[in-house]
Amino acid sequence: MKEGRRVNRRQTTDDRRQRIARIAFTVVCCLWSVVCVAQTKYPFIHEERNEIVGDKVLNGFFEKLYQQKTQNNQRINVLQIGDSHIQADFLSAQVRTNFQKNFGNAGRGLVVPIKVAGSNEPFNYRFTSNIKCYGKRCVYIGDSLDYGIGGFVVKTSDDTAQFRIRTFDYGALNYSFHKITLFYQQDSSYNFSIEDTSGNLLASIQKDSSTRNVSTTTLSINTNDIILKAHRNDSSENSATLYGLNLENDSNGIIYHAIGVNGAEAFQYVHAKYFAEQTQMLHPDLLILSLGTNEANRRPFNKELTAARLDSLVKQLQLYNPNTPILLTTPPDSYYGRKYYNPAVSAMHVILVDYSKEHDLAVWDLFSASGGFKSCYQWKKYKLMRKDGVHFSRAGYELQGNLLYEALMKSYNKYVNAK
Repeated sequence: MKEGRRVNRRQTTDDRRQRIARIAFTVVCCLWSVVCVAQTKYPFIHEERNEIVGDKVLNGFFEKLYQQKTQNNQRINVLQIGDSHIQADFLSAQVRTNFQKNFGNAGRGLVVPIKVAGSNEPFNYRFTSNIKCYGKRCVYIGDSLDYGIGGFVVKTSDDTAQFRIRTFDYGALNYSFHKITLFYQQDSSYNFSIEDTSGNLLASIQKDSSTRNVSTTTLSINTNDIILKAHRNDSSENSATLYGLNLENDSNGIIYHAIGVNGAEAFQYVHAKYFAEQTQMLHPDLLILSLGTNEANRRPFNKELTAARLDSLVKQLQLYNPNTPILLTTPPDSYYGRKYYNPAVSAMHVILVDYSKEHDLAVWDLFSASGGFKSCYQWKKYKLMRKDGVHFSRAGYELQGNLLYEALMKSYNKYVNAK
């Protein structure tokens, strides 16, 4: 009997090892296709430098990925915060697509009234209104508006206001949703209802005093298209202030939220009144901070001030998300004034790498992996960078997104193989 039990244990252990090996092999195959494309087409990419430094702090996140891959029993939230490199969502959409194809699609995640506020919105959703609202982004820190989760805000006193939100499937992924979390200013605010495009009521949003400026509702159907309607119930309600919506389905898998604001720096997110507080309502399992390009374009560039501002944002996010690991990303090389190499990007890279080491954070060194100082010339030569010398083409952003996913999967593979 004892010998039989030992055989069973050995068999169980062997089965487990084989399962892990199959998972690792699958991920490696996915990575290898990305690596080959990057190295073949773009010789300036340093694949050996494309890695997560200090990746042990991400082990809790990797364990959830492993459980989802093997048991399909996890809903995992990733929140990436950045500047204009993230606002258009080309980079983050590539990471989102890769994650959801390999670990499951739990929804589109956060959508923000960017276009209603007068800026360029991501390609994969539309947020429109029947009226003209007053809207701003959080770079205007002296404005009277209080900014929330998306770094944007829109406000209106018109009680006939309607907002139409549509999500678009892409990458063979379905982004219909039935669970909605609404981020809005509840004090003196209008109430909201949710209707379909034919005017049928799907849900009413109830103000929730236990979660300030956040309410959640569930629809009876899955949909890609809703109307959010304002309602004035009494004279104390005089306006509607809207920050964004989190859109989810009922599947396990990844929700990859991307928050990007044109021109944003770390200190502007710190000054956004409800921003850090509302990040906790997305329940992030991983926070990715992708800032530094705009800091590097300030003249004069002040290393001490820049590091202090980064520290303020990190500490604020940790206050509301104390158990969530943080991954810093260094900005890619870029020009200053369209034609001059910018040594401040190199300095920003050093600040971020040093800060991650001093504060036990992980860091993805895109600056080094993408070629380092003066590599912006190569990115422009291969038509991966736009004429302004700062922003990238869609292909350029998608390449960066693939590199980020590849670096994360290298660390994930290492974690799985060590189990």
